[in-house]
Amino acid sequence: MELYFILTGLGFFLFLMAVTALIWMVRSGQMDDLDTPALRMLCDDEPTPKDPDEERPNERR
Repeated sequence: MELYFILTGLGFFLFLMAVTALIWMVRSGQMDDLDTPALRMLCDDEPTPKDPDEERPNERR
């Protein structure tokens, strides 16, 4: 019977910690935009030239 009291108390403590973590995440802005980071990997970025000469190949110096 004592085990039920210990497990109930432990479960209640874990529940309070989870609620506290959720409140902290919402207040710090971690739950604001959940869609954009997942879609960002689908967008193609423009390739950046490694050599400055590759940037303007037809232009003479």
